[in-house]
Amino acid sequence: MARKRHRITDEEVREMLRLKREGKTDTAIAKTLGIHRQTVGRYLKRRQNNILADEARKQILIDELRGHFLELATLATATLKVRVDASPSEGSESSYPTTGLFVRFFVPISSAGRLGLPGSGDANYTVSEWGRMYDLPLRDKHLIQALREHTKDSDLWVHWDSWRKEVADYETLCRQLGLWVYTKTEPERWEKIDPEYLDKVRFWLLGNILLKTSGAAREELVGSGRDLTTPAGDLVARAEDSANRQALQEYLDGILEEAEQQSQWRALESATAQLRQVEKQKKLRDIADKISAVLDDIERMRAFPGHCHLCPV
Repeated sequence: MARKRHRITDEEVREMLRLKREGKTDTAIAKTLGIHRQTVGRYLKRRQNNILADEARKQILIDELRGHFLELATLATATLKVRVDASPSEGSESSYPTTGLFVRFFVPISSAGRLGLPGSGDANYTVSEWGRMYDLPLRDKHLIQALREHTKDSDLWVHWDSWRKEVADYETLCRQLGLWVYTKTEPERWEKIDPEYLDKVRFWLLGNILLKTSGAAREELVGSGRDLTTPAGDLVARAEDSANRQALQEYLDGILEEAEQQSQWRALESATAQLRQVEKQKKLRDIADKISAVLDDIERMRAFPGHCHLCPV
C-alpha cells in the first residue's frame, strides 16, 4: 500500500511530471514515489491545468511581442523617415506633397525640396509641416526611445544624432519663438482671444513667423463679420462682434511685429538661411540617405535583441 503524505513537495511534483512524460502510468508513478495513486492523479491534473494556463499566457505575450516589434518596424518607415523628410519641391507642378524618403509618395530624394525645412505654402501648412518633422506625438517619442534601446548598436543612431545636430539650432529657435507666442497670448485668454480659438491663433502666428524668417511674405487675414480667416477660408479667430474684429486683427498683427524685435528672430533667419545652403543640404541629404538605408533593414526585422521600457515582457 502506498504510504500517505501530508504534504507533496515541489520536487516530487516535478518528478511526477518527468515520469509522466516518460509514459509512466499514475499507478507506476505512485509506486515509484510512495504516493497514493489518486494523489498523483490529482497533482498531475492540477499541474496540467497550470501548464495550459502558462501556455495561454505565453502565447498572449508572444502576440504582444510580435505586435510590439511590428510597431517598431512600422515606426522605422512611417515616422522616422518622415522626420528627416523633405517638404514639397519649390516650383513643383505636382498638386501633392512630394517626399524625399519614399514615405507618402514614391519619388526619389533628389527631386524633393529642402531637407529640414517646411515647404512654402500658407501659414497653417508651414507650421503643420514643421510639426511633422519636429514635434512628434508623445507615443512616437516613446517608440523612438524603445527602438533605440532595442537597436542601440545600430549605425542608425550615429546618423540620427548627426541629423539632429545639423538641425538643432533651427529647431531650438523655432521652439523658443513658439514658446514666446504662447507666453504672449496666454494673458489675453478671454480678454482679446476666445479660448476656443487660442490654439488656432497660436498655430497661425507661429506659421507666419516661420514664413517671414524664411524670407517669404506673411499671410494676411480676411475679415468677415466676426471672423478672421485665411485666404483659403480657414477660421483663425472670432471676435465678440463685428465691431471688435478690426481691433482683434490689429492685435494679432502687433504680435507679429513684436516678434520681429525678439533676439531669436534674427538668429532664426540666420539658421534658416544656413539650412538652405547647398553644402548644408548636401550634408543633410547624405545623412538622410544613410538613415534611409538603415531603416530599410530595421523595417524588415520582426524581432529585436534586448528589451526596452515598452516591452510587454
